[in-house]
Amino acid sequence: MSDPKARAIGTIRAEHRALAAVINNMKAILADVRAGKMSLDYRLFWSMVYYIDAFPDRLHHPKEDDYLFARVKQRTHEADALIAELMSQHHNEAHALGQIRRWLGNCEAGVARGLEQLERVVKDYAEFTWKHMRMEENDFMPLAEQHLTTEDWEEIARAFHDNADPLIGREASEHFAGLFRGIVDQTPAPYGLG
Repeated sequence: MSDPKARAIGTIRAEHRALAAVINNMKAILADVRAGKMSLDYRLFWSMVYYIDAFPDRLHHPKEDDYLFARVKQRTHEADALIAELMSQHHNEAHALGQIRRWLGNCEAGVARGLEQLERVVKDYAEFTWKHMRMEENDFMPLAEQHLTTEDWEEIARAFHDNADPLIGREASEHFAGLFRGIVDQTPAPYGLG
């Protein structure tokens, strides 16, 4: 794929799909645990929490903020309010993940209603994430496509190329690609390969 816009957008969407896959698996595993179909594998679940915390914060969001959003802000003020909201959501994600960590720890410690609360905060986080990704893909991306130049897209594609794409295996970051593969390998079927 030689078109820089298509490469950049494809990478962003692939990263969204990788995050969504992990979050969906978390929800499905918790539903099966509550139904008595399996016990909660805390080590696996902690690795999922680490992945959805670290991958966006260290690789995905900084590239969006520093390259994609910054370039659009240089080209138009039409997206300023939307960019401000998306960046605020990036910042607020830490609180939502903190709630998951809190209730996962409580659940692991045997705190009463820990599993129920963990399910609730994972569901809340999933809804927050779906809303955020829909805003990026459906509201923001059309504005970016309208206003960015080929040179802008080349720079954005290069920046995102440095990220790993865990869904298709292209690796610039062995750590996160390996972590994603480990999560898929350890997650019980039908949600993963384990």
